Amino acid sequence: MKSLDSTASIVIYDNPRNMVRNAAASFLGTDCAVQLTIVDNSPTPALRSVFEDLPVEYHFNDENVGYGRGHNWAIQRVQNSKYHLILNPDIVVSPFTIKTLTEFMDNNPDIGMVCPKVLNRDGSIQHLNKRYPTVFDLFARRFLPKRFHVVLEKRLAMYETRDIGYETVHDVEFMTGCFMFCRTSVLKSVGGFDERYFMYFEDCDLGQKFQNVGYRTVYYPHATVTHLWERASHKSIKMMWVLIVNMVRYFNKWGWRFF
Repeated sequence: MKSLDSTASIVIYDNPRNMVRNAAASFLGTDCAVQLTIVDNSPTPALRSVFEDLPVEYHFNDENVGYGRGHNWAIQRVQNSKYHLILNPDIVVSPFTIKTLTEFMDNNPDIGMVCPKVLNRDGSIQHLNKRYPTVFDLFARRFLPKRFHVVLEKRLAMYETRDIGYETVHDVEFMTGCFMFCRTSVLKSVGGFDERYFMYFEDCDLGQKFQNVGYRTVYYPHATVTHLWERASHKSIKMMWVLIVNMVRYFNKWGWRFF
């Protein structure tokens, strides 16, 4: 019997139809009932038809309001939900993931946010857990040619918490925004996402807000999702500029860490 008073939101923008369909439909295979809201920032509501036969709430914004503001639209309307899941449209949820994370959170009331093990399509691990970013780490990962990464291998591995590994439960300073399972009461108390970030760094910012009010942000490897991973900032000069602008906003807010 399906049970669980949980909600979720996905923000989409002209994503491939099969991708967003698979993300939404994957909730049907879970063993918990989740009320999913799709927030569409696309220029037209052409993707509405993708969800017509699925039990989701669809909202068309008629403008691209950004990732955080899009999710906030759904978060502000959540009622009587113990947990709210924030996820990307390129995520496929595994059947037992929601139940597993719910039981973990129920047993650990000091945890405000949890993320699962994130896998590639072939089952390999995506190293998405991070320590608090520094300007050096971000510059090295985004702008230095790959041949220099060998020299900085240990430093970059530390940033991606590879020294801790991805097989044990541990606290994470900077949790990936592709899948954030949040305690709804805490999510609402901190005001959801800071809407000054159009895209990028809003996930790190949200995690720090949770930590600042006394809640842990934790990685739990005994639940998994598959991430098809559209890395827009690596493909578009425009999105790279958006990343840089929001990086500056992040450091201006939380303090500049250069190295």
